[in-house]
Amino acid sequence: MAEKEVAYFHNIKGLLIPKSAGYRTFHENINRYIDAAQGLADSLTKCYANRRFEYFIKNMETAVYLLSMVRARWLETEGMVILKNIKSNRIDEVKKRISPFISGLLALSIEMQKAQNQAGETKEKQLEEQNLLEEHEDMAQNLTAVETLISDGDYGMAQNILAEMDEQNPREMLVNLFKMVVTKQYDKAEKLANVLKEKHIEAIREFGGEGKEMKVILAVDDMPEMLASVKYALSDKYQVSGVTSGAAALKFLQNKKPDLFILDIDMPIMDGCQLADEIRKIKDHAETPIIFLTGNSSREDVLRAMRAGGNDFIVKPANPNTLLAKVGKFIA
Repeated sequence: MAEKEVAYFHNIKGLLIPKSAGYRTFHENINRYIDAAQGLADSLTKCYANRRFEYFIKNMETAVYLLSMVRARWLETEGMVILKNIKSNRIDEVKKRISPFISGLLALSIEMQKAQNQAGETKEKQLEEQNLLEEHEDMAQNLTAVETLISDGDYGMAQNILAEMDEQNPREMLVNLFKMVVTKQYDKAEKLANVLKEKHIEAIREFGGEGKEMKVILAVDDMPEMLASVKYALSDKYQVSGVTSGAAALKFLQNKKPDLFILDIDMPIMDGCQLADEIRKIKDHAETPIIFLTGNSSREDVLRAMRAGGNDFIVKPANPNTLLAKVGKFIA
């Protein structure tokens, strides 16, 4: 292999190795995974076309490692089969499988990019909603103050607050309220301030900013990065707790009562389906929604999950918008 191609292989390998120590979530690493998947697809194509099997094997091992990190089980298994065949010099078998495998890598990179874009759009929308909620809260607080000041006869201070409010956020109703205070229509001004305040308080309630407790979700997955991914997608709207084993989940349930469960199917000791069986034995959770996470969507896995009491399932890696939509079907 040319020196440039050797260096390229090491660059791909480096994309999967964190530059600094410490925990990184799936979404913090996703751009690295996207670049690695695209680069590996290109490098594998070149190595195979040029019959550079030594570097083909190294790139394939890196690809399998990447696929294990993002839990793309079918592609990971296929990569291991290709590796076994190339090491056994079964070139005809490799020839049959390599094209679909490389296409799968490219498709995976596209799906991860979509997930990243949608996560960004979701966060942007949530930020806009948060800004609007804060605006309603500020207006409600200021109008409460105005109403109280008018009631107490402190009209000058009420005028000052209204003038400042109008300067920050000019609105016709605020102008009318200011005019009422200036023209000494105090009873009308107090009533209007109360009406406007109640409108903003109702808007706050609709956002869930007041008088509405966040629903509790318990996520169970033996991979901390997947728990972080679930929290990333849901924590702005729900209270999300995460544990890494079935035993820890059952202990959690001794003191807490989640409104929904998100369970990984493939876990050691007690898998997700076994945990679901235990959860369904608890009276308070006989009907609590359960969403399963699975590394593949095989008919067997889906049927097993549904028989264990599951209400829905999501194939990993979980798209944040899909996760929000699935959860929203069961809890507001």
